[in-house]
Amino acid sequence: MASTYPDRLSIDEIESTVGSIKTMLKVGAVFAAVGYLLVGAALFFELTEFHPLLESFFSTYADTSLAGGSGGTRDAAVNGALTSIHKWPSTLMWLKLGGVAHVLVGIFVSLAAIVRALSVMPHRLSYEMERAQE
Repeated sequence: MASTYPDRLSIDEIESTVGSIKTMLKVGAVFAAVGYLLVGAALFFELTEFHPLLESFFSTYADTSLAGGSGGTRDAAVNGALTSIHKWPSTLMWLKLGGVAHVLVGIFVSLAAIVRALSVMPHRLSYEMERAQE
């Protein structure tokens, strides 16, 4: 039976597109998984290392602010503790922002795969309609 759908994709083109859609979905899932791991790591480090470090600082140096500086012989110890505290926020921010960016890229790639799948649907449907007419 001759095709009544002259501008449709061939079966090979459709199968190739379906294969690339599967690959896109896998890539999107990997990006999303890495993003969730980065955000989870940020929360884990914040709760297990950063907050205990702050609590230790405030219990040890109750009369000192995080801005630094204190009188007497504690200057070196206070500055050392402040240095270790001040390095954490940038690390945590990088983990959180990197995680969110990875999740968003994963969502974007998955949505692009869905759009590609929707663009192939009329072509696949035409083959199914032709097969049903036989």
